[in-house]
Amino acid sequence: MKKRISAMLLAAVACLPTISLFTGCAQKGETVLRVYSWEEYIDEGGEDSYDGTADAPDMVSRFEAWYEETYGSPIRVEYSTFGTNEDMYNQLKLGNEYDLLCPSEYMIMKLAAEGYLQPYSEAFFDETNPDNHYIRNVSPYIHAMFESNRINKADPESTETWSDYAAGYMWGVTGFTYNPAYVNEEDLRSLGWDVMTAEAYQNKVTTKDNVRDSYFVALAILYKEEIAALDPTSPDYGKQLAAIMNRTDEETIAAAEEVMQAMDENIFGYETDTGKADIVSGRIWLNFAWSGDAVYAMDLAEAGEDEDGNETDSTLLNFFIPEECANLWFDGWVMPKGANTQAAEAFVNFLSMPENAVRNMYYIGYSGVIAGDEVFDYVCETYAVDPEEYESEEEYVVYDLSYFFGGSDAPQGSYTFYADRDQAERRQLHAHYPPYEVTRRCAVMDYYGEEANENINELWSRIKGETLEPWAIAVICVGVALIVGAVLLVKFGGKIDFFRLPPKKGYTRVKQEDFKKYPNDKQNPV
Repeated sequence: MKKRISAMLLAAVACLPTISLFTGCAQKGETVLRVYSWEEYIDEGGEDSYDGTADAPDMVSRFEAWYEETYGSPIRVEYSTFGTNEDMYNQLKLGNEYDLLCPSEYMIMKLAAEGYLQPYSEAFFDETNPDNHYIRNVSPYIHAMFESNRINKADPESTETWSDYAAGYMWGVTGFTYNPAYVNEEDLRSLGWDVMTAEAYQNKVTTKDNVRDSYFVALAILYKEEIAALDPTSPDYGKQLAAIMNRTDEETIAAAEEVMQAMDENIFGYETDTGKADIVSGRIWLNFAWSGDAVYAMDLAEAGEDEDGNETDSTLLNFFIPEECANLWFDGWVMPKGANTQAAEAFVNFLSMPENAVRNMYYIGYSGVIAGDEVFDYVCETYAVDPEEYESEEEYVVYDLSYFFGGSDAPQGSYTFYADRDQAERRQLHAHYPPYEVTRRCAVMDYYGEEANENINELWSRIKGETLEPWAIAVICVGVALIVGAVLLVKFGGKIDFFRLPPKKGYTRVKQEDFKKYPNDKQNPV
């Protein structure tokens, strides 16, 4: 996922879950809820929060107060963070215990397939219970997706779906944040994902430093014509697209490696979090981005400041989703086996209250899976415009989000508002809530299975093994030379006069071979 984390901070954060197990001791009658999620992925209160006041409580404190008031007993949340899905998975394998995790879609499938998770209770999905805020407020679009996708697609007899093990939290798509001062939009539409290998953008585009996103891009480039040949009106269009974008046979992996090698030779570099700063500063022209990060970068550039709050020139950035396809991603709450089901489900339901969903969305900049009138009102407050303020009808559009807020049964146009055309087609609104015709051509990346994972990881090792910059090679060579020099000094330094200290006054240096002539101190000529 997906937030601002340095390598050193990652190492420190990785230790937090282990530390909390020894430092956190529940007081008598107090419930402890252990939550493990992405960094900066929840409202942390203060002036940056939706309330905008210095004393605004964070979401965890709000939950603790609500829980005690609702259930009559105190609770303490031990909230720790991870930097990647793999970090989270490794902590779980090491035996660290949690009640709630927030992994991405493929990791949810992996954890469920490997038997790490316990399902949500039947009571959690009871829509008649007014306290079940998740099932009552989750977007019909998201809920239908969770209900229709099986956890283990490799097993045709398995009927378990994402809904059995996961409650959605945030979702979005992938695309490019780009600087229109340097990138022509029509050129970008013509190239699509091929911009990654286009000579015109050499050293001006970045991709994510993880194999799954880079592999997805390679497949989109590799099967561009096959994807274009699909019938978008077919009821099986989504399944056909997903099948193409999740191919892991040997032939596909070999062909994808060639594309990824071409990408590697053309891009500015791989990044997890630095792309936002690079696109804002103008160091690069295009940044492969998750939609939430794209919104963050566009906001920063428009405000005329960098991530540290320093003043910069105000710049307008856009967001482009390639027309052939894009990745539809989501993060969700899952419960490891042995979790405190009651407390964990209460936490998810609390976050799913529309007013709390708005607070989290505002703070982190991503789109939540929660619908409801309060959320739609928030979207309208953020993006709706008055047509009378525009000189031409070409400058605004009717933006329809009925698919997300109302579902397939909602009357067409039941959730619409007027939006600025730029916002609707290429800026923050386009990233936050893509129109239905965009989401239809998006595919979720599945859990590939152990054998395919191993093959693709080996591919990644080969690609990344050839990506060292000249300065990195120089540093490595100097380091090796110093180590070799140190070893030689320790082993032979005493035999080389250059490395030996001069003798004290009144003494004479004796060569090593002279000691062999005098077996004891009395015969020693010194």
